[in-house]
Amino acid sequence: MVSFSHTDAGTPENLWAAAHREAVAAGEAASVGSVAPGSGPLSPAPPVQALCVDDLLRLVVIAAHPDDETLGAGGLIAWAGRAGVPVTVVVLTNGEASHPGSGTHDPARLAALRRVEVTAAIAALAPSALVRLLDLPDGTLAGHRDEASRAISAEIGSDGPGTWLVAPWTLDGHPDHAAAAEAACHAARGRGVSLFAYPIWAWHWSTPGDPVWSDGVIRTLELAPEDRRRKTRAMALHVSQVQPLSGLTGDEPIIQAAFAAHFERGYETFIEIEIEMEIEMEIEMEMEVEVEVEVEPSLSGAFFEEFYAGKRDPWGFETRWYEERKRSLTLAALPRKQFRAALELGCSIGVLTAGLADRCDTVAAVDVAEQPLREARARLAAHPGVTFARRTLPAEWPEGSFDLIVFSEVGYYFSAVELREVLRRCRGSMAPGGVIVACHWRHPVPEYPLNGDQVHAELGRLAGFERTVEHRERDFLLEVFEAAPTRSVAQREGLTP
Repeated sequence: MVSFSHTDAGTPENLWAAAHREAVAAGEAASVGSVAPGSGPLSPAPPVQALCVDDLLRLVVIAAHPDDETLGAGGLIAWAGRAGVPVTVVVLTNGEASHPGSGTHDPARLAALRRVEVTAAIAALAPSALVRLLDLPDGTLAGHRDEASRAISAEIGSDGPGTWLVAPWTLDGHPDHAAAAEAACHAARGRGVSLFAYPIWAWHWSTPGDPVWSDGVIRTLELAPEDRRRKTRAMALHVSQVQPLSGLTGDEPIIQAAFAAHFERGYETFIEIEIEMEIEMEIEMEMEVEVEVEVEPSLSGAFFEEFYAGKRDPWGFETRWYEERKRSLTLAALPRKQFRAALELGCSIGVLTAGLADRCDTVAAVDVAEQPLREARARLAAHPGVTFARRTLPAEWPEGSFDLIVFSEVGYYFSAVELREVLRRCRGSMAPGGVIVACHWRHPVPEYPLNGDQVHAELGRLAGFERTVEHRERDFLLEVFEAAPTRSVAQREGLTP
């Protein structure tokens, strides 16, 4: 692995600019059968070819750390977002090791900052993009390659041709980038996807004539002005990396001006990777297991109709102290006294709905089964602001904009794939400054596709939201997520700055 520091002078951008001009000329000469010149900065210049995006139907970008996606592929993400191509960004670590000498920001604080920064940056690049934050440890990603590979494989799913997997370059000189590249390559094998790599630190420590650049076909994407603007805005949102954390030693910016110049170009560079078709048996088995988990179906409406048959309150919402206490905690966790419009997913017989009716001007409550809805309508008949509807989610998603979405004891009924779609719909239905409150049973239930901890782990990866309440018990997990950036209850009431 190459040894370098972000404080090193690095290779000036003007050398790369000259090399790029020669490489483009070499590519043009090669296309007409001429001999490319060999006297320029690349000595000789490997031809550079244009990156053709005509067959791009879905884009999955892997980042070892928050900001890798913007530096290396921000323009491509912006293009895909404008073109209506579905985009998912998988961020493997929180980048908490970026400032090991800081006396003002410990790793936990840096991780929290960088999670918010990366979701905001990706939203600036492509507002409809999905973000997956895996929370793997920064600096030791090599020890978690299998976990990263399984997550990437699950993200690819059953998609094949037309899906592009874009990841850090294995020769970039950073061990986490190499680990991310290997995980992506393993995940891509045998899947029919196209694999591309993006350099980041190689622009810093390498030179245009370095033999490292002869490994693979180099392709460039010319960026439209709008995509360059989006990339610039997104980069500025990685505040902890482009600005000093403080004026103290150890808090200097990681991305300094000379290094940032490599990513202000009018183009982005990718290396096309030839995926080996041979698959090690253990990796193949791991991938097959992961894909099987992803396609496990959600529980159907018929399951719940049968569950409720002949039972008015099968979960004991009205009679169990456990349920009454949990309901009180859920309502107490809401960060505002009153909400304009709430959406309750999976309302059952409407016991929690009644508590919400006192805190919300309107409540739109939905459930997949008709029998509990009859009980709920009777319970809330005197509340004109409350409506009930039978819906199969996520396909029959309610219309409207909501400043509160209640996601209580329902997430584990969905498959992993449909849960992500439900959360994407939640984000799309959220009014500015909106809140999601979620509460789920933590013990395993054989019939359920997921468990409560898995549901909340997925909620924690929802782009553009911060976890502001976390109440964890042996039996259930209660959390509140608010649109970022947000203020605490004490801040809203003027009790603290």
